[in-house]
Amino acid sequence: MLGFERLRFPFTFMGLMALGLGLWVLVYLGGHRGLDPASQVVGLVTVAICLGLGVYVLVRRIRRGPQH
Repeated sequence: MLGFERLRFPFTFMGLMALGLGLWVLVYLGGHRGLDPASQVVGLVTVAICLGLGVYVLVRRIRRGPQH
């Protein structure tokens, strides 16, 4: 049976992927200014959620150390 100690890397990876996805969507929105306003809002909400989750996961990892 797998213990929780083996789940440390996936959460760090999830934080890095969330940051990467948020930045990618932000660059995409910057390059496609002709999108309708609703699509821009959905994109910006996605950016906010991804960047927020990524920062939260990585800051928590840094503050609590590799064991949490």
